[in-house]
Amino acid sequence: VVTESANVLAGYTSRRQALASTLSGLPPGPMRLQKETSNLFRNRNTGPHHALDVSAFNHVLNIDTKRNTIEVEGMTPYADVISASLRVGLMPKVVPQLKSITVGGAISGIGIESSSFRYGLPHESVLEMDVLLAGGDVVTCTPDNAHQDLFFGVPNSYGTLGYILRLKLEAIPVKPYVQLTHLEFDNSAAFFA
Repeated sequence: VVTESANVLAGYTSRRQALASTLSGLPPGPMRLQKETSNLFRNRNTGPHHALDVSAFNHVLNIDTKRNTIEVEGMTPYADVISASLRVGLMPKVVPQLKSITVGGAISGIGIESSSFRYGLPHESVLEMDVLLAGGDVVTCTPDNAHQDLFFGVPNSYGTLGYILRLKLEAIPVKPYVQLTHLEFDNSAAFFA
């Protein structure tokens, strides 16, 4: 079992409580997440809004080499997850190819990657997640607990149901090298045979 630091999980709990309190204290009106990265490729309405700063939720919380799981905060970029997990011979089942995509963003916005043909979309390897709801409550969602509807509803919801603060992901073992074989076909019949 590898943990980034002994205080990381305690730090997450403290950050989670502070964020929920901040959200509960915001006055009515439009609200937007304040964060350091974005992969939004469209114009955004810049009208007046309240900002909820989620940029501190960017830590790898735990890597469990016995259970093959990785626990991260929602704003953690996949590049950071890979950097930490490869050191112990694991990686998430699906890793989007843009380095700056966050784990929470890939789940709420439906990421995809070349390994998706085998492992599905990123949300299909999520075991558990903490979701911040609009009223300031934080709920832990799993496929079989009281919040299973939210667990299955959050993927591709683009944050409309809540904001993902923490996730536990299935991981797969990796080796130091990958074998790559190029096959050439000069016609489609041979390719599909």
